[in-house]
Amino acid sequence: MSAPKLIFSVISALILTTSSISAQMPGSAETVKLERILNYDDSGAKRTAIDEGVLAVGGHMPLQAHPEERLYYFTDGRGIMSIYEEAPGGDVYEIRQDVSIYMTPGIKHEIINIGNTPLRFAVFLVRGGIGPGDGEGLSWGAVTQRGVTVEKPVVGAGVAVTKVFDEGSNPSEPEGMHLLIRDIYLRRPQKFSNAEVLTVAPGRSTRLHNHSDSSETAYILYGEGNFVWDDKVIPFKAGDTISYPIGVLRRVENTGKFPMSYMVMSAFVD
Repeated sequence: MSAPKLIFSVISALILTTSSISAQMPGSAETVKLERILNYDDSGAKRTAIDEGVLAVGGHMPLQAHPEERLYYFTDGRGIMSIYEEAPGGDVYEIRQDVSIYMTPGIKHEIINIGNTPLRFAVFLVRGGIGPGDGEGLSWGAVTQRGVTVEKPVVGAGVAVTKVFDEGSNPSEPEGMHLLIRDIYLRRPQKFSNAEVLTVAPGRSTRLHNHSDSSETAYILYGEGNFVWDDKVIPFKAGDTISYPIGVLRRVENTGKFPMSYMVMSAFVD
């Protein structure tokens, strides 16, 4: 977690580095470390940020709510997440490597490391959504399905869990023999438009393309390669990230000897 992370700034079009930001979590500051590896001001939509977290063995992130949409992606370790209430009274989910959990703003949740190694995760944060309110019970808007996006924020509580690399519950979709795409389920998304994990074969890349309706932010899970931003080529390794604004020509290249996977999410821009 001490190595600097690459961020491609929308403003200056230069590679920047960030320093570690340790979060003082209520009641368990010594067991939780958070590092902001992408700041809001450096993101394509100016509303996206990414944190990397490490929860020590036996560690506990207490029950709390946050004002932004959140998408957790767990990269190592074993634990549980309890939503709405403290465990065991909440909706309790097992978390392990390559499990993602999405939630709309204001959803209370806690994370407990129940394994014998540190629990590691990345968190995509998108601000601008609306929480479900403080009334009795839960407020549920219409349920969106896979592949359906919402143009305006919908007030409603939404939680979705995806076992990303489970071919049974989340089968991959091939685009040729060089690219596999795995969906990440978003339930009642607001400013999120979609999220996926892409796996690129050695020596291959995604097609050169752009997006005219949303920003796009990528986080490298494993492998090495290059981000392409118009006429710029930016090398990356596992743990690096980039955030493209609308209209930028982009491509992700695998320059290594082994498959490369990255998580990508899109957010609507105002």
